[in-house]
Amino acid sequence: MEAIFLDFDGVIVDSLEEWYHIGILAYYGIDKATHDSQHKQLYKDNCHLLYSDADEYCLLKALEIQDLNNFKKIRKQVDNQEIDSYSKQFNKIRKFYQNNHLNWWCGLHSITDYGKTLTNQENTKNHFILTRKNMDDVLILKNHFNIKIPDRKVFDYSHSVKYGGKVNFIEKFLDKHLEYNKAVLVDDRIENLQKSSKVKCYFASWGYGKGNNEFERYQGI
Repeated sequence: MEAIFLDFDGVIVDSLEEWYHIGILAYYGIDKATHDSQHKQLYKDNCHLLYSDADEYCLLKALEIQDLNNFKKIRKQVDNQEIDSYSKQFNKIRKFYQNNHLNWWCGLHSITDYGKTLTNQENTKNHFILTRKNMDDVLILKNHFNIKIPDRKVFDYSHSVKYGGKVNFIEKFLDKHLEYNKAVLVDDRIENLQKSSKVKCYFASWGYGKGNNEFERYQGI
């Protein structure tokens, strides 16, 4: 039996609007933040650069100084204390919205066309979610969009980090769950994909990342 592991952000749910909205508040401060349509579009056009809180902070910094061409340089030289402060503020604002305006916060997200296929239980029998996102955030959104993958089949950031990456985690999973003899990983980040004798990796072309010819594009159901 084949286990199908799916990334969450970009593959099942589009979270860019939420990242941008909260990121602006965390970066500029609640009193100074403005939401400009051109600025937002530049952010979304460069979402392939985003893989961590540090990347989000540095993209906003590059947009502020109008120097997108030097994103990699900014990312390399950024002060870790700045990133830590940004991350704490971002999570604080996100938690405030979840606790006080949950429906509105969920509304900042949208389900992808592929994600819509997962609202049919017949399409999710052997499916799992494997994400770098926080577990609580995933469960809120998964249930909001009626994704028919049980909570117990969701693995978050702590799992992939513990095993040194998503593919490594899946390999260990197969060793422990002998009812599955092979697995697939579908992700929109090349960074999460690697060659494996046990795991077939596919690139989700509809997500945030930029692919290459190393991995096949996933066709879905």
